[in-house]
Amino acid sequence: MREKSFDSINVVPFIDIMLVLLTIVLATATFVKTGVIPIALPVSTYSETAVETVTISISSDGVFYYEDKGIDLTQLNSIFATLSKDSNITVRADKDSSVQFFAELMGLLQELGFEKVNLQTEKSS
Repeated sequence: MREKSFDSINVVPFIDIMLVLLTIVLATATFVKTGVIPIALPVSTYSETAVETVTISISSDGVFYYEDKGIDLTQLNSIFATLSKDSNITVRADKDSSVQFFAELMGLLQELGFEKVNLQTEKSS
């Protein structure tokens, strides 16, 4: 009796499965973002990476975020009152947000005596 020999393997089903998996990976990869809050940072030639800091974000519609939670200035005031005055604070303001919101935050920080405040930007290419 003669045994069946497999001289070649049909790879078409394997390629089909790999294309489906690639499609799934590419479709889900578009949902991965660097941050939870959608902020388009302004661009600066002198942008630096910040050290470990307390981060406050301002969205384009003027909502303040502390640790990815919406918050108002009175709540920020009570949070900052508990922090050391030597804390590094990074402000991530959307480039389309009003300067008024940024000015209110900076006024609060100045009133509380914080001097190490940075504005996060994207480095221009």
